[in-house]
Amino acid sequence: MTTDLRCYGDDIQALADLVPDFDLRSPMDVESWYPREWQAIADTLGFAQQLAAAPRAMPTTPDRITAMTLVGLMAFEHALRAGRPGVPESQARVQSAVIQAMTATGLERGELWRVTADPTTLATGACYAEGGRSLRAFYPDTAPGYFGDGWSGPPPRAESACGWQTPLVLHLGTFPWVYSSRLGDTGPGARWASSASQPALEGLHVVASLLEPATNLRQDARQVAAIYRHFATHTAPLVAALPSFQPGRAEAGRLYRRGRFLLAHQGSLHVAALDGPRGRLAASAYNYILRRFASFFAVRRAALRALATLPFEVQRRAATSADPCLRQQVEGVARAS
Repeated sequence: MTTDLRCYGDDIQALADLVPDFDLRSPMDVESWYPREWQAIADTLGFAQQLAAAPRAMPTTPDRITAMTLVGLMAFEHALRAGRPGVPESQARVQSAVIQAMTATGLERGELWRVTADPTTLATGACYAEGGRSLRAFYPDTAPGYFGDGWSGPPPRAESACGWQTPLVLHLGTFPWVYSSRLGDTGPGARWASSASQPALEGLHVVASLLEPATNLRQDARQVAAIYRHFATHTAPLVAALPSFQPGRAEAGRLYRRGRFLLAHQGSLHVAALDGPRGRLAASAYNYILRRFASFFAVRRAALRALATLPFEVQRRAATSADPCLRQQVEGVARAS
């Protein structure tokens, strides 16, 4: 059966095609596709050296994807511990507790890509203490940005000790670029680390889990598609203004578009950027974010194609999902089997 993602829109079908297609039922495909994605993540987030040093032995069981995920997360953790603390320990502890609570709720709702919560209902009210003051553990991301038009939402139901007046919103599917309006070269989430706590590891775990079939199928893909379209709408004019890369005619250090992605010819994407009405967008962030969207839908397509071979509980959750496009695909798979 050919799995069709056009239920989410023709643009989503084309988006998934930005990364190689693969078959979850093929060990060779799995052991080629997932390391390639982890390499792309590590190259952007700066833990390629740790990933290269990680063990490569993979089990020949259905848990091979989980094994590769653990290798990638372990490499990222080693890089975090080798770096300088990015936030105070008191802030990191609160961030870890909040991310764990929000991801648990988001997973149940099928809204893990972007999680939202009333901060006053979270651990310590999403506040941390420093220098005798109570401060917000996260940035209040309410201005129009590349992932949305800004949302002040309903105010917190209780008084906030650190001044929260809006919901807490985190775009964990594109971690470490978790805020709609802060897309510089270093994703804000990459700084979520202290000497003892590693909330950044919690963030990357969400990215990794969305590449695993079971969690991918629990996510309502309509949320991902809507955020992607907003991102595409507001970045398309910026990318279109760039020259198309032509080998032999490119200038060193200049930024080009090559297909849907960006290329800094004989230069670094980490220093190149696009400037638009919604702020500065680092070229490295653009490529990474676009690939995260594409990889999510590539896994969704592969998971649907292999649905009959997935555990019964995964099939049951997919069949009862709030995502009508997913239910439609599951019904099609059932009719074809």
